[in-house]
Amino acid sequence: MNSEHCLLGKIKMQILKDDVKDEILRQARREFREKGYRGVNLREIARAAGMTVGNIYRYFGSKDELFRELLAPIIGNIEMMKLGLKQHETTEMDRQTEKAEHEQMVMAVYGFIQKYREDLKLLLTRSGGSSLENYQKDLIRWYGGLYRHSLEASWQQMGKGELQISEITVNLVARSVADSIIECIMKGYSVEEVKKIAEELFSFYGGGSKAILLSKLKGDVMI
Repeated sequence: MNSEHCLLGKIKMQILKDDVKDEILRQARREFREKGYRGVNLREIARAAGMTVGNIYRYFGSKDELFRELLAPIIGNIEMMKLGLKQHETTEMDRQTEKAEHEQMVMAVYGFIQKYREDLKLLLTRSGGSSLENYQKDLIRWYGGLYRHSLEASWQQMGKGELQISEITVNLVARSVADSIIECIMKGYSVEEVKKIAEELFSFYGGGSKAILLSKLKGDVMI
């Protein structure tokens, strides 16, 4: 019986600890969303959660650690989406299949934005001062590398050697893609609007990429 009571006591204590941690995260999310990372301190979060700062330090070593754990779920989802996008960009497929997969990807991203809109705003536009403040830049850099790889693969299919393209061009294209996604996050467009935007941008970027490669074939270095 004593061992059973001891086990039940440990379970109840763990539940209590989980409840306290959940409350810290709930209040921290509200504070960070309202004021951004720089505008919040642990004392304010502790006051909102009805506890001392010392209680928070039992669960999180710093404000930054708390911030990172708060956003860990959406970062994990973004990383999974990156894997899907990489597979999409590097897999050869006919136009119809490519369009169908693109539409599926758009709907997946839209659903993700709808579910995590406020936390996405926090991560991508209000994380200055935290260890995640460069997350948006890192995403742009990552997509730029993916875009360059896609251009190089198409160039090699033409039987050409090394593709000479400005890093500035690659970066600007990647930034424009990121800006388009952030625009959809901030404005809250309907699913019909997002599908239309994605379709038009898909045509725009696809046509622009072809134009870049054709200009190289013709010896036109103006990009």
